[in-house]
Amino acid sequence: MTRLATLWALALFALGAIATTALAQDIDEIDFGDDLSTWANDGECDDPRFSGDGMAATLDRQDLMHDATDCRALLESGEIEFSATQFDATLTTFEDIDLGDDSGRFPEDGECDDPRFEGPDMSSSPDHAEIKKDRTDCSFGLQMGSLTVAEDLPPPLEKEIDGIEFGHDKGSYSNDGECDDPRFAGAGMATIALDRQNIGGDRTDCLAAWEAESIRYIADSVLDGFDFGDDKSLYAKDGECDDPRFVGDAMSAKPAMSGLKHDASDCLAAWKASDIEPVEERDNGGILIRGGIVFGDDTGQYADDGECDDPGFVGLSMASGGGSPDHAGHDRTDCLAGFESGSLKPAPPMPMSATIVIDDIDFGDNSSAFASDGECDDPRFEGDGMSARPSNTHRQRDAIDCLMAYQSGLVERRE
Repeated sequence: MTRLATLWALALFALGAIATTALAQDIDEIDFGDDLSTWANDGECDDPRFSGDGMAATLDRQDLMHDATDCRALLESGEIEFSATQFDATLTTFEDIDLGDDSGRFPEDGECDDPRFEGPDMSSSPDHAEIKKDRTDCSFGLQMGSLTVAEDLPPPLEKEIDGIEFGHDKGSYSNDGECDDPRFAGAGMATIALDRQNIGGDRTDCLAAWEAESIRYIADSVLDGFDFGDDKSLYAKDGECDDPRFVGDAMSAKPAMSGLKHDASDCLAAWKASDIEPVEERDNGGILIRGGIVFGDDTGQYADDGECDDPGFVGLSMASGGGSPDHAGHDRTDCLAGFESGSLKPAPPMPMSATIVIDDIDFGDNSSAFASDGECDDPRFEGDGMSARPSNTHRQRDAIDCLMAYQSGLVERRE
């Protein structure tokens, strides 16, 4: 070999050594994570931060930084490359769309619940209420190409009055004369089971009922099983609780029935400070309150007929259909008898009727044909509080019955 050839070979060797050193330094700067992936050590890289011939056919966000051995080996052999820009865990906007945060019902479960997008990684039931509330799941799908921006974006919530966004009229039952938005309660509400899908989707009906004062906004006034109501009392926000369901140091000297569920701010503050507690019993002009439960009077159309028509209760003694808003607080004798016999219980407040989640269990909604009959029909549970024939048709559709039975220890979640 000539001197020139020898010098050239030495130069190439030196450049190769420099390149190898640079590659090693670059690899050492990558945090490969661990091998906790289900597909770790199978000869393919499953970490979506990489790309190339050595990658698995299907990538999942759950494998991010959990296939260290495979990905390091394939990167060192040149079969894959690090494409950190392919997945940015901190991404908050996509094509100028604000992805929001992870404050929704089902964050980081591998499915995008934001209806502004579409594709294989979408949840089977995307929800308007999840817009800007499932960032990580949606961000992953968008960056991996398994989600795209929907051609028909859902209409934005609009028509804000008194701080409430009444939304639009794209719901299933809009313009039928009844409010179907489960953020509200009152005589102007629909009598069928309310669905979370209608949040912000019944503007005209709900706005008309709101202006007629036949409904009230309850989404922010329920705490520890008590619906504290609104601030329509003449003595609201005066620092004293005027709701006769309570007693304590923070109560006004003469709480009246006119303050029942109409002094929310004062009573909520007092409740949180432990300055009030449910009254043991009070009978005011025929309106009975016991243990914070309003049994009311007997002025309802179907009072004293042997069935409870007050929708504030659930159980075997309820009238078919579970009662109606018109009879709330007006079927005292029937509901009290059922309560004392153990065949009725107070219904839990449902400001979001399809999202009762307790102990990480999503109880679902109350749309089953056998809802509010005192027996749990959801086959995910078992125990003495179950119906004789639970069925998958009632799965996550018998929320009140199953929740009450669960909290009473009559059912438990199946293994």
